[in-house]
Amino acid sequence: MENKITGIPDLFANNSLEKPQKQKNSQGETFFDVLSNFLNYTNDVQQTAEATKKAILEGADIPLHDAVVQFDKAGVVLNLLVQVRNKLLDAYQTLINTQV
Repeated sequence: MENKITGIPDLFANNSLEKPQKQKNSQGETFFDVLSNFLNYTNDVQQTAEATKKAILEGADIPLHDAVVQFDKAGVVLNLLVQVRNKLLDAYQTLINTQV
């Protein structure tokens, strides 16, 4: 009788597991694309609010309601981003703590 150890690739050669595919939504975007677009949008809104603040401080004639709308929009978008981050961290921690 021969004592031969088979390699790991030999053990899984006939396995039906496949590499995970990147799933796309109806517009053909992956989750990474959607998240990246949202991060870019959040950055744009924050920069617009910052530019509005600088313009007001420099004495530009910007209507008060436009400035308030820009600041509130920046706050809401940032809060949404924080909530998305929190949900992603919760999901990650759930996956990490899942026992197989």
